Amino acid sequence: MVKSSPQSDKNKLYFSSKLNELLHLNNKKQIDLHRDLNIPKSTITGYVKGTSLPTMGNLQKIADYFNVLKSDIDLRFKIANDNNEGGLKLSLLAKYKKLNTENKKKVVDYADNRLKDQMRQSKIHPINENDNTHYVDVLGSVSAGTGEWLTDEQHEEVMVNNVPPAHDFALRVNGDSMTPTFSDGQIIYVNKIYDTEEVRNNQFVIAELNGDSYVKKIVFDDNRKNCRLISLNKKYADIKLKKSADFKIVGVVII
Repeated sequence: MVKSSPQSDKNKLYFSSKLNELLHLNNKKQIDLHRDLNIPKSTITGYVKGTSLPTMGNLQKIADYFNVLKSDIDLRFKIANDNNEGGLKLSLLAKYKKLNTENKKKVVDYADNRLKDQMRQSKIHPINENDNTHYVDVLGSVSAGTGEWLTDEQHEEVMVNNVPPAHDFALRVNGDSMTPTFSDGQIIYVNKIYDTEEVRNNQFVIAELNGDSYVKKIVFDDNRKNCRLISLNKKYADIKLKKSADFKIVGVVII
C-alpha cells in the first residue's frame, strides 16, 4: 500500500471540509449527490470522510452542482496568495442563509452600494512619474454654507499636488462656512457611511438634508437621539435637525 504524502492528506481534509460545508449550507445529503451526479455512494463517502480526493471529472460535477469554482473547494486548484476568496465566498453564503428576510435585503443593498462606489471610485493617477502631481476624479460640489444638490452627474477630473489618501469619493467644497479647516474650492476626500452608528461625535461629515448636501461638523445630543450640524465659521448658525427632516449621513471626511 502506497502511503500518501502530507500534502495529499492536507488536500483530502480541505476538500472534505468544504464539501461538508456545502452540503450543510444547501441542505443536501450524500444520497443527493449520488442521485443527482451519478457518483457511487462509496466514492462520495470517501470524499466526505477525507479519505480520498475526487477525479477531475467528479470535481467539476460537484463544483457545478454547488455553483462554486474548483479552486473554492480543492487546494490543487488554489492560486497562491489569492486572499482566500473562495473561503470568503463560502463564509458570506453561510452567514447570509442564517439572516432573516429584512437583514438579507440590507446585505444586498450594502453590496449594491459598495459595487457602485467601486465602479465610480476615484481615478487617481500621476501626470508625470517624476513629480507629485495627480489627477483625481471629483464627484461634485458639497456646500459649506446653505446646501446644494449633489448628483452623480457632476464628475470632473481635477489636478492635485499631493498623493490623495485612500477614499471612496472626492468632493469640492463650495462656500466659507467651514473655514479655516476647509476653504472654498478645496478638494476633500470622503469615506462612505452606511450606518449612522459608525459616525463619532464631532466628526466632519457629508450630510444630506431635505435634498441638499452639506459638509459640516456633527454633534450628537441626548445619547445620540438628536444632532446638530455645526459650521466652524461663526457667521453661520447651527442647523438643528427636526424629526420630520429627510436626513442622512452619506460619508465621513478624511482628516
